[in-house]
Amino acid sequence: MMSLTETSVPAVAWKQYRFKTKIYAGNLITLLAAQLLGLLLSFRGVGFSGFSSETVTHKIMYISGDIIVVITLIWAFVVGYNLAGSSFKQDFVFVSNRLSSHLSNIAYLLTSAVIAGVTASLGGILLRVLVVLAYGGQSHFGLFIPPLDLAGGIFAAILYALLVSAGGYLFGMLVQLSRAFIVLVPGLLIGALYMEAKTTGQARLLLDAVNFFVQESSYFLFFVKVFLAVVLGFALVIFFSQRMEVRK
Repeated sequence: MMSLTETSVPAVAWKQYRFKTKIYAGNLITLLAAQLLGLLLSFRGVGFSGFSSETVTHKIMYISGDIIVVITLIWAFVVGYNLAGSSFKQDFVFVSNRLSSHLSNIAYLLTSAVIAGVTASLGGILLRVLVVLAYGGQSHFGLFIPPLDLAGGIFAAILYALLVSAGGYLFGMLVQLSRAFIVLVPGLLIGALYMEAKTTGQARLLLDAVNFFVQESSYFLFFVKVFLAVVLGFALVIFFSQRMEVRK
């Protein structure tokens, strides 16, 4: 007799995924609210400069959608963390196992990353439009974005959101394994940064890790880096969840 798990894992994972898109629909409202907050915070500019003479005073306001992106990434991390803690409880309504639950969670996080990346990028465009309408000006230089640049920005934003949400999911799974990780992981990170700063005068550990992704100029290599990091993260999640089953 053929095993139910061997023949129906994809089907069960698909049902779980559809179920989660419905019960976690409120996450999209939270995302739009967070991005609206980022839009409002960015509207007054992220920096100022200027110069003046006896007759003329120039004030330059720098507008950037970086705040929208940062808030979106925070949202992605929280979604991943919460999903690790609550999804298995909801999956009990299905005849399933840990693998199908993880597959549905991966699909949900990927969907969330796509929505978050697209809306964050479009939020930056909306910010430009609102600034031009509010402040006017003789030139709309910088308002138009070439389609390829826009597509590249959306692609990068999606990958960042997926990377961060996978990190939140891994952290949430560690917390499910032991509540001590809530303090242990941030403590180890802060401790390592402090010791490095005390020893070398610079806290390069976190910066180097961030720059490993941020400073990549090739979209293909950036995709490869994120893909490998995400695969490693989800592999660790599956490993830790198996340890949880053994403990139970």
